[in-house]
Amino acid sequence: MLEMPAVTRSSMMRGAGVAATWQVRALLGVLGGGAAGAALAQSAPQGVPQGASLTNGINTGGTSFLDGFTSTTPGLAVITDLRHDALDAIKDARGNDVPVFDNPRVDATVLLTRFAYITPYTLFGGSLGITALVPLVKLDASFGRNSIATLRDNGAGLGDVTFEPYLQMPPVIRNGRPVFSQRFELDTVTPVGKFDRDRDLNQSSGHWSLIPSYAFTVLPTPRWEVSARINYIYNFRSERRPNVPPGFDFRNGQAGDAGWINFATSWGVTPTLRLGVNAYYLTQFRDNRTNDERVADRRQRAFYAGPGACGVLMPGPSCSPTAIYPWRSETRRPAPT
Repeated sequence: MLEMPAVTRSSMMRGAGVAATWQVRALLGVLGGGAAGAALAQSAPQGVPQGASLTNGINTGGTSFLDGFTSTTPGLAVITDLRHDALDAIKDARGNDVPVFDNPRVDATVLLTRFAYITPYTLFGGSLGITALVPLVKLDASFGRNSIATLRDNGAGLGDVTFEPYLQMPPVIRNGRPVFSQRFELDTVTPVGKFDRDRDLNQSSGHWSLIPSYAFTVLPTPRWEVSARINYIYNFRSERRPNVPPGFDFRNGQAGDAGWINFATSWGVTPTLRLGVNAYYLTQFRDNRTNDERVADRRQRAFYAGPGACGVLMPGPSCSPTAIYPWRSETRRPAPT
């Protein structure tokens, strides 16, 4: 079977909303469960085939400037974001191109609708809210004429839906201006998206996930802000996996847990425009498992960074667009224990 431990990616997110809290995650099964039968056996053999891995749709860099802020006024808001990811390299565990693929290209376009309801209730002084993220995902995979193996995409369809209760704390005010704001979330990713066992690239990851996160923004000066979001993901065991290798008795798979931080800083060029940089760093803590056995040498680690702009398109901050590029992306061997 094909493992896709590291992929070169460029991405652009365009959106409109009342805060930079809109998440783009749990959208794709892209690279989430491996693919393409026995193709990688020629280049990266392993004893236990991979049954699950981190979904490529978690919120890595999808939120950036002013992330600690969102509205605390009770009511319902519906916001739509558009994101495009272009993946153009498939790497093995050593960071080399997998030779069975010629000129790989995987495009994923996501239309994400966010239904955010802010309740009139408070807890510890903060406002309680709940959000549902409903993605529509179009996948398109293509390869060069000399490619020995290819990946079959699952077309267009519904992605995994995320439900996220959150607690937005009121901003801390000093000298008449906000200097700090924070939010706590607990997201549940439900594997209800389009999934075909005979396709390599699916809209759904095929498994449930829990993602607690903490977002905050600090404003040292009226124009300068620094934001971060600290995330952790726990993935539950699943009996769904695309393209089980011929003759292999697949019973279950589980992606290892991981943590990552989204970081951003920006400067207010005008009252309606901010320019800056955003980045994320991700590391996987534990190995993926297949049939309750550890899959060696498949932990992921990545660092992406790039420029961004944030424009006030309606009351409250909104960010558009942001672009991030890989500085380092690899699959690594865990340290001896």
